[in-house]
Amino acid sequence: MRPDDLIGPELRLWDAFAAGDEVDLRPRDADGGAVLDGGSWGPERRVRASVIRSLLLGGADATGGETPMVHLTGARISGKLRLVFAEACCVLWLEECWFEEAPQLYGAKLRVTSFGGSYLPGLGMNATTVDGNLDLMNCRVQGGVNVHDAHISGSLLLQGAHLSHTGGVALDGARLEAKGVVGTDGFRAAGAITLTGATVGGSVNFDTAFLAPAHGNALSCRHLQTGELLLRPARATGGMDLRHAAVGVLRLHDDPREQPPLQLDGLVYRSLEPHLPVDHRLELLSRDPDGYRPQPYQQLATVYQSIGQDRDARTVLLTRQRHRRATLPRYARAWGHVQDATVGYGYAPERAAVWLLALLATGATVFALHRPTPLSGTPHPVFSPVMYSLDLLLPVIDFGQERVFQPTGPTQWIAWLLIGAGWLLATALAAGITRVLSRQ
Repeated sequence: MRPDDLIGPELRLWDAFAAGDEVDLRPRDADGGAVLDGGSWGPERRVRASVIRSLLLGGADATGGETPMVHLTGARISGKLRLVFAEACCVLWLEECWFEEAPQLYGAKLRVTSFGGSYLPGLGMNATTVDGNLDLMNCRVQGGVNVHDAHISGSLLLQGAHLSHTGGVALDGARLEAKGVVGTDGFRAAGAITLTGATVGGSVNFDTAFLAPAHGNALSCRHLQTGELLLRPARATGGMDLRHAAVGVLRLHDDPREQPPLQLDGLVYRSLEPHLPVDHRLELLSRDPDGYRPQPYQQLATVYQSIGQDRDARTVLLTRQRHRRATLPRYARAWGHVQDATVGYGYAPERAAVWLLALLATGATVFALHRPTPLSGTPHPVFSPVMYSLDLLLPVIDFGQERVFQPTGPTQWIAWLLIGAGWLLATALAAGITRVLSRQ
């Protein structure tokens, strides 16, 4: 039944509801004016929020064979649109409208909902269920958008929207469940964005966005789960918290210098795009505000291994050990330097061969010029400077030279040096190989 107190624009909306027709209150002979100037719009464009609420709750009769819908454009919405724990019977489509008060839709069950191009002094939709998309494209929201614990079967559309909550949270999507979150095409947030604990089946996209919190991180995605995360903002004045998130594809800037600082500890991803030289990725990890954490290096190495880039994976793991070394006591750092120089912590075992050849050449040259004296009364083979040097260098293998030839004078020091170097190389190589195998 139609209420008796409806005014002109409200009557048009009530009569158009049953067939889902649009009611456009913008002037025909000129543009409707900027939506931010909606406070100056006259009574010819005024619709009370209570009327919209009545329609959404089934206050008007539906027409058989038609799909009812609240479709209003260019209106000034007076009063508070309050649908707390209510269930809407139809689609809500409010375009380029100016709201006097922030809608309160806490816990409501809504169909497809759009505030596209509208001005709102805030939007409260925590724990709301939306059967379809929630369209906030090109909106101007002062006071923040609250969709934490909301369930959106479609996507949260933020293209071109400007959200502002100075000193606070511009978009609170903690524990949000949605198919996608799209903040592109000039999207701006003057305040923090949080998607902590959110589950997004498709992608979270903030490419080309402008993110400017008053302080702290621009984006918090701790424990986020999503198929794809695109973080290539045009500008971000704060960092991004990705700790303990689970992402299918992570897309970052081509130039790591343009990437805001990322907190990465616990982040898991299957693919990292674009494919850049490993040095660029290591630079990104080194800029983590939390400092050295081992897990981001292990995760990056795992991704490189999965695409067959084993050499880059070893480079990442070697770099991880070097950063870890700085956190150890002095004696452990000294042993770390030895392992790094000799075998690259086990990730560059070819270094041991280089050291072995260099020491072998040195020993062979010295002992060729200064032959050791055979031990008296002991049968001995023909002296070989190369085999004798190998006998000194290799701790386990016995070539029968060291036992029967005795260096004299200064060459004794050379022999002891080769023996010590051999044991050092063997120990470093064993420690490195054990470390690598334990990670397999």
